Amino acid sequence: MIKSIISGFILCFILLVACTIANVNSETVLFTAFILLVGVAIIISGAAVSGDRMRANLATESKTDKKWRITNSINLMLAAAPVLAVFLFIHYLI
Repeated sequence: MIKSIISGFILCFILLVACTIANVNSETVLFTAFILLVGVAIIISGAAVSGDRMRANLATESKTDKKWRITNSINLMLAAAPVLAVFLFIHYLI
């Protein structure tokens, strides 16, 4: 869990350095990275499917698959949290 948050801060740092070098609006890049991370987390978790499909997925998947899916979606959301925090900091305070 801590590794995911640290990787989110590292991702923010890399994106900010790249935006500075390329002279690109960092708000847009950070918001896009946040949306991508959350979108992938939603896709992995299976929250974007209908109820019938979710029931069928839960009935047919193994416990290890379910644990992998939940763990990775949580890790992606935790990595997205620092990106959102830096985006909000830049947007409102700078």
